Amino acid sequence: RRPSDWTQALFDLGATVCTPRTPDCGACPWRPDCAALARNLTAILPNRAPAPPRPTRHGVAFWLACEGTVLLRRRPPSGLLGGMLELPGTPWGDAPWSDSAASAFAPAGVRWQRRGTVRHTFTHFHLELAVLAGRTTSAAAIPALWTPATDAGLAPLPTVTKKAARLALATPVPCS
Repeated sequence: RRPSDWTQALFDLGATVCTPRTPDCGACPWRPDCAALARNLTAILPNRAPAPPRPTRHGVAFWLACEGTVLLRRRPPSGLLGGMLELPGTPWGDAPWSDSAASAFAPAGVRWQRRGTVRHTFTHFHLELAVLAGRTTSAAAIPALWTPATDAGLAPLPTVTKKAARLALATPVPCS
């Protein structure tokens, strides 16, 4: 007579008693009729399919420093990391970027030095982000968002951007 109560009871049973990792069969009201318990299968159920392999995507992030600050930009409002701040960079693609191909996306015409690569895993893919660092002497020449180039100044950034920033901060960029 009250199907919503029946459904809720099944959800509660699955959430508290018949859990995937540690089922409490002793407390289960369906223990006498449980086929999994009778066949000693409770440790391996539910039988989940292996996760599909995650593809690897590639990009380049540009660390542009000027007098103790670094250039940031805001990501588009929707999509992955929507509206968050990041280092300027290339789109993420299936193949690694050469430094010369990535330079078309550079925020300034300065000498860029490769600092290394950071790896970050999102839900559906891995990202390998090459970090190129450069220095400019005038932030006013590039009207954009400049923030202190310290761990405190980078605190609100997404984890992948923090990884790239820490790699760039590990070796100061010489003046070009």
